[in-house]
Amino acid sequence: MSWQVYPLAFRLLSPLHIGYRKVGNLQQTRGYVTGRALWAAVTSRVTRDALPAASGADYQRIGQKVNQQFRFTYLFPALNADGPAHHPWADEATFAYRFLDSYASTALDYGQQSAAEGLLHEVEFISPRARPLDGEAPSQVFLLGRLYVRDELDDELAGWQTALARLQLGGERGYGWGRLALAAALATPEQMELPAPLVQVQRGQPITAHALAAHAADRRAVSDVRGPVEPLVGWERNNRGAGGNWRLSEALICYAPGSIVAADATFAIGPDGVWHAAAA
Repeated sequence: MSWQVYPLAFRLLSPLHIGYRKVGNLQQTRGYVTGRALWAAVTSRVTRDALPAASGADYQRIGQKVNQQFRFTYLFPALNADGPAHHPWADEATFAYRFLDSYASTALDYGQQSAAEGLLHEVEFISPRARPLDGEAPSQVFLLGRLYVRDELDDELAGWQTALARLQLGGERGYGWGRLALAAALATPEQMELPAPLVQVQRGQPITAHALAAHAADRRAVSDVRGPVEPLVGWERNNRGAGGNWRLSEALICYAPGSIVAADATFAIGPDGVWHAAAA
């Protein structure tokens, strides 16, 4: 099986919130874009472009095709379109200062002429402009990663390059958040002749995506990784017709990005960008 490999460089045009956890009134963001968030954005844009009157079943069908024929790495912030990428685990304080900000809001109680009790909330985001260090000027933030595309694509996915040029992802999209634009035209891709895209990580180096810590369906857990473990979940459309329009996805138990590899290892990239043990 053959894959085409494209380097990706997006310009971040508006605040970006990738849901992580809630601490008090603060909705924290992850310091990177997960493969699942990128998959959802590509699926949404490709479907709307191909089928302006798309139904829920159309989104589900095209989403499955994107899962089968694309592989996404995680995207990390950078100060230049050609890198290097900045990882939140390398220096958490500096990363937070340079790339993160937050927005606070509340509902008003007009009768009391004050903020409504219990409705104050704050949303953290990756800022489209990086704070300067040591007298630097504020700079544009880019998001860098890689995209793997099968050589032979389904006809419904033919417009994927056009879709990639105008993505919106993450939370608060109704307020204009999460808008991306390609920093440059896609370069001529490399070719990879493998059943699945692989990533090699040397001993002592961090992983740059979630990696399975427990077996999931037909994917095997990785070994020789040391670091925090967390359940990876997200909201997905409920196509079973009961319990509302949305539901939480089944949890994947994963090592978090930044966990350290204890021995040289090769990982396979799954449909959601999550790494799993490569086939022997």
